[in-house]
Amino acid sequence: MRLRLIPCAVLLCALPADGSNALLTPPVIQALTAIDAIPSRASLNDAFGSQTSFGSLLSIATDRTVDLGIGLRAIRALPAYCPAAPQTCGAGTPAHDALSSLVDSLASPDTPQDLLRLRAAAEALGVTHSGLADDADKLMALLGNASRDVRATVVGAIRNICSKTAIIPLGDFFFHEPSLQVKFAINAALRDLARCPG
Repeated sequence: MRLRLIPCAVLLCALPADGSNALLTPPVIQALTAIDAIPSRASLNDAFGSQTSFGSLLSIATDRTVDLGIGLRAIRALPAYCPAAPQTCGAGTPAHDALSSLVDSLASPDTPQDLLRLRAAAEALGVTHSGLADDADKLMALLGNASRDVRATVVGAIRNICSKTAIIPLGDFFFHEPSLQVKFAINAALRDLARCPG
């Protein structure tokens, strides 16, 4: 019996140690593992012990060796560093540019974990409400993904970006989309995009 356990122990020792990022202090882990809400900027600053904690959060969000759940929460928390209204979170703002780059880097996911990261990054880019046609176009390019869940998430993010330039291509895509779930999301997005300014 013990001889059978030895290969298992060797295999476990060979696996990478998730969560080895030095930034993952107990307060940061606590902030990024709460399940009822995405942490606010103030709570993240408290957790990191710094008023300039965006770089630390971004480091965790892009580190694929950290626990997947913590990484996804870090990605979803990046919009907390968008400028306060009435300023927009568009090109040139650190949070927007980081999310835009993250979407680009995950556009061709190799693993199921990267599919989840792509969904989180697309969703977070939508949360910026940038209104930018470039953001809508970037997300439109992801509608060719084989995952129905990715496509549904991307449609929701396009709706949240609120650029009317997405109306025609999204309407055209509707007729090629095989999933009812995604079609329902497209209908909701088209309705809301029609109310966007511009």
